[in-house]
Amino acid sequence: MTAMEGHLSDRSKPDGLVKQLAEDCGPDLIRFIARRLRSIADARDLAQETYVRLLRLERKDLIRDPRPYLYRIASNVLYEYELGRKADVAGLNRWSTERGSDSESGLVDSEVETLVLRRRLESVLSGLSPKCRAVVVLHRRDGMTYDEIGAKIGISASMVKKYLAQGLLHCRERLRDCR
Repeated sequence: MTAMEGHLSDRSKPDGLVKQLAEDCGPDLIRFIARRLRSIADARDLAQETYVRLLRLERKDLIRDPRPYLYRIASNVLYEYELGRKADVAGLNRWSTERGSDSESGLVDSEVETLVLRRRLESVLSGLSPKCRAVVVLHRRDGMTYDEIGAKIGISASMVKKYLAQGLLHCRERLRDCR
């Protein structure tokens, strides 16, 4: 079997396209994502999420140009990641400001407690996928409905409900000892 035949036979397998794209585009995709982020580790995570989404497609044979399609998925993943990150930061800032203005006495203790809790929340939320994190923050912080969230990030209301249940369970389990 020639190298070209092997290349073509890989693409005909259900996950052969993804394997071939990972081999051909892997480092380039990570560089593409890393240029938009501050962390190479986050870039690797988002590249992995990109491949996972591609793997979830049922009809990969309908993709005309796999490489541009892969980069489009990566752009969407980046957008969701940034959306979730900005929502997390804004919500945590507002929460800590409200919390700080509630009591002026014991300000130093309150600031330390807020900082510790903020870092804990950031850590817990970072364990969620970008979409799941965005859903949790938009629902809990902004009070958006399932339909509003779905329209904002481009998913169905039923997927919003699933992401929210998954995200809240994750947060509850990780924050159980903070009570």
